[in-house]
Parts: sequence; structure tokens; C-alpha cells
Amino acid sequence: MQQRFVGTNNKRPLFVTRAGALLLAITLAVGVYTLGYNNGSASSTPAGASGAIDLSRFNEVLDLVEQRHVGDETEQQLIDGAIRGLVESLNDPYSQYLTSEEMEVMIGDLSGSFEGIGAVIESRSPAGDSCTAIGPDCYLLVVSPIDGSPAKAAGIISGDRVTAVDGVSVDGETLDSAVRKVRGAKGTTVVITVVRGEDAPKDISIIRDVIVVPAVEPKQLSTTAGDPVGYIRLAEFSEVASEQFRTALQKVIDADTTRIILDLRDNPGGYLSAALSIASEFIGDGVVYMEETSNGKRTETRASGGGLATDPSIKLVVLINKGSASASEILAGALQDRGRAELVGETSFGKGVVQTFIDLSDGSGLKLTIAKWLTPNGTWVHKVGIAPDYPVAPATTQGADDLVLTKALDLLR
Repeated sequence: MQQRFVGTNNKRPLFVTRAGALLLAITLAVGVYTLGYNNGSASSTPAGASGAIDLSRFNEVLDLVEQRHVGDETEQQLIDGAIRGLVESLNDPYSQYLTSEEMEVMIGDLSGSFEGIGAVIESRSPAGDSCTAIGPDCYLLVVSPIDGSPAKAAGIISGDRVTAVDGVSVDGETLDSAVRKVRGAKGTTVVITVVRGEDAPKDISIIRDVIVVPAVEPKQLSTTAGDPVGYIRLAEFSEVASEQFRTALQKVIDADTTRIILDLRDNPGGYLSAALSIASEFIGDGVVYMEETSNGKRTETRASGGGLATDPSIKLVVLINKGSASASEILAGALQDRGRAELVGETSFGKGVVQTFIDLSDGSGLKLTIAKWLTPNGTWVHKVGIAPDYPVAPATTQGADDLVLTKALDLLR
């Protein structure tokens, strides 16, 4: 989830989208998170790196379309389409132009609750690369269903490939347009066709609902030797995640527990500020991550200090899987590179770029990739992911033992 944005020319915090993914019905990782700010005001004079841009050809085409095209498109629709085409020409699935109406929807989605089926999806090629137009070479994939959501209750799982919505193929759709087909009001039904592995396509009927995502889910566990373990599942890096996480962590510390499991599985990302705050609970000082801009300049972001669990006598194990993305990877990568935690599970998603929202003067907006992020050791995880120290495949059957969690508990004995 991103910060709730209102008004024009607001300063927006940078963020990592939720796996570049939109939540079905929708929230962004991975939105979606304090790296700095970006003034969103739009310049009235177009200018490129070498000076003013000649827009005469664009104006010529616009005039011809308005004068001679037999359609009934308004000038505003034509301008919106032109801007959208400009952004799509970047071939960057994480950058997008949003009309004022789409911005309003996005703002509502970023508030932390929304109406839909409750799943995070993204577009990927068969080779695992990001892509734009859904089709034979670009899949619509489920990153993760949200805990307690209709999607999870209906049996949607990470890795499912969505091929149709209400019987209509998603081929030719963009990620955004496909997601809009899945969105809908609470109580309405949508039929999602999914392909799982080599199985035949399967129709899954889901009743939409209001989705509220708790950021933190703590509980008390113990090793086979009876040692207490503080378990904290972090579902997302939302506005309230760092505060909720600190509250849960404080209870672990107050109980004199020196073994902690941080579960980032299927966490698609969120605010960078939340990732920094939570990393700083375990890393006392030094680099947490780095940014690299288009000119190659690197900027270090360091731990903010005042963490509750920076004492190395507090053992930490982090759980990750292929649904751990964006801000999850920033946190896991920092803890791994700094030697503060061991990672258990599957290789993570692999999203290593940062976006910011920019308000435009008419209420529309631009979500633009403005930097790479790298781990403290300078590793760029984009399209590669973070490999765990202890690879453990998840259980393949419903109700089976959590092999990843079991391994983590063994490491903390």
C-alpha cells in the first residue's frame, strides 16, 4: 500500500511497488514507502536533455485526427492516450500514466482497504522477465493471495497463471486493464480461469469482498528443545507496518526472547521508509541499501538507529519465497549482507527498481521508475532475486507441515 495522496503538486515519498504488481482490486507493493521526496509539479515548457522538444509533428497529427477521424473521441481522451503511449514506450511495466479518475481509484486502493478478490498479480514472460501486453509471451501471474482473502479461500495460489476473466481471454490486455476486469463491488462474483503448472485450465468462482490487510501477525513459537521463539509475519510494508512491527517486536524483547523469526513470504513490498525502519530494528548502523540513478550515481541509505534488536545475541532467521518482492527484498538483502540474519526458503521475486508518484496539474499522475536499488554489498537483484542461505521448497499439499518454518526453528535451537 502507498501513502494516501491528496491535492496537486504534493511531494511524494519514493516507493517500491508491490512487485510491480497491482493488487487485484488493487494495491501496489512492490508500492508501494523516506528515501527523499520528488516535487510533482509539471513543467509548462517541454524540454529535453538538449533543449526544447519540437512538438510540431504531434500537433500536426492531433489536428488531423480531430479534423478527419470519424470517431467521437474527445480532445482530452486523445491527449490521455498520447501521454499513456509515451510512458508505455519506455517498455517499463512499473511506470504508468494515470488519469485523474485512475488516480482517485489508486488513492482509494492505497488507503489499506479495497474491494476485490485480494491477490497480488504481475506480468511476466515465460523466461521470468517483466512484460507489458498479456499474451503467449507475457503471462498474468499471481504473486500471492492475501491471507484471509476470497482469492485464498477459493484456492488461488502463488504461481497461478490467469488466462481469462468471466470467460473472456486476457490476451491483449495490459496488467492494469486485466486487473480492472477483476475488480468489482463487494458481493459480486467473478470467474477467474487459471492454469497451474501443466494442468488444464480451471475456472474458479470468487465472490468479491472488502479486503483489509493486517500488516503484522505475531505469535509465540518454540524450538523442539522448548526454547521460546518470537514469530512475526509481515504481510506488507504499509503506512502502519513499521509502527505495528515495533510494537510486536517490543513484546518479544520484553519477554526476554532472544530468538526471532521474521516471515516475509508472499510479502509483495511497500514503502521504502517502512523497510528502512524495520531493518533498523536489527541493524544498528551502516548501510541498509543503495540507490543508483540513471547517471550511475550511487547514494547510500543508512540505518536510522534506535533499534530494539540490534544486540547480536538476538538470533534472527528470515523466511522468503518467490512472492517476497521489492521492499521485502530490500529488508532481506540488508539483513543477509550485513550478517544479521540467515535466510530460509526460496529465491525471492527479483524487483530491484524504485518508483515515485508525481502529481500533474489536472489531477492526473505519473508513476515513474527513477532508480535502481542495491543491497549493501552492491548487488542488484532485479530479475534474479535473493538466494536463501538455506534453500527449502515449500510444501506442495494443503495442510502439510511448513517445512520452511521447521527449518528456521531448527536453526534457532
